[in-house]
Amino acid sequence: MKKIKIMLAVVAAMFAISAQAQYQALLVGYSQTDNVYEDENIKAELVRLSLRITNKTNKPLFVDRSSSFYYINDEAICLDEKRDDTSHTYYQPLAPKSDTWVSTLINPIIGKYDAGGSSFGKGGKANYQSELRLQVMDLMETMRYEMANNDKKSCTNIHLTGDESFMKVKVYIKYDTKKYSGDEKEREDHSFTISTWVSDMILTKYYIQEQDKVKRTNAVNIQGRMTDIMHVFADRPFEYDEDNSPIDIYVTSFGKGSFNIYRLGATSEEKEGKTNGYRSALEKLTKKNSGKKGEEEMKSNFEERSKGRQILIWEGETTNWVQALQDSYERYLIEDGEKDKKAKEIAKKKAKELKNEQTLKK
Repeated sequence: MKKIKIMLAVVAAMFAISAQAQYQALLVGYSQTDNVYEDENIKAELVRLSLRITNKTNKPLFVDRSSSFYYINDEAICLDEKRDDTSHTYYQPLAPKSDTWVSTLINPIIGKYDAGGSSFGKGGKANYQSELRLQVMDLMETMRYEMANNDKKSCTNIHLTGDESFMKVKVYIKYDTKKYSGDEKEREDHSFTISTWVSDMILTKYYIQEQDKVKRTNAVNIQGRMTDIMHVFADRPFEYDEDNSPIDIYVTSFGKGSFNIYRLGATSEEKEGKTNGYRSALEKLTKKNSGKKGEEEMKSNFEERSKGRQILIWEGETTNWVQALQDSYERYLIEDGEKDKKAKEIAKKKAKELKNEQTLKK
């Protein structure tokens, strides 16, 4: 009877391991070749998928969102969410001497991918999203296969030229130095176009330094560090400037016949693949926006963060990632005040746990 119980426990453990999702970090880099525009009035920059405009002048400037467009692979999306009202023109004011995030965009990368077929976009122009995501699936499978067949590899990467990239992003902005009052003579229109594309994809081993726990005292709540820090075992493809980095951070969970890509710091629904994390361009073009910002809204997760907070540390590529992870984890515990012996024990246990979690099946 005892042997039967042991066998059942072993079988149950094997089943649990086989059913467990396998996690990897996914870093997506964007080209910096044509992503900046500057004139005497403004400086505009595509920071990953977000558009940041700096008003360089001492007076307000006005972005004509009704005549400005965001493109994904040449599919145009008007930046005016009230564009169904043809009598309406929406000017977004830019305060003097200030930075402004202008766009409310979409993120086609995040969401659940199923090898058995897609559940996003049925027919018509929305199929361009399916093609984009099918290309993401092909690239992800290529990297997953490479990692699964070499369990000592800490990362793998793919570099894409503008012609090769599965996602090209372009923004056309029209702005006025004077708010239009109805008199054409008063208009001082300017326009520009900037663009980028997905140029790098890196699948890598990682661990997370979680946020500090809130400590409560009679006098004050001491919050400590309020962001997660991701340590990745890969070499950086770009010069790394925290707030202007051309890299978005995701986590990928691989299951049987499917995988899910979600942002670092995502909601539980996004982690479970219950939201696609984007809405189709066709839907955005034809449906009136409700005014609510949900999971479909583009969230580029470096946006508007303090320069003092770092959330990505490049540990470098290695051929013994488990030991490298253990050593790094141990160092950070000691830096946080843990005693050497205890830090080593915790780090060893953590490395074993993450080895089981991040070793991809062939």
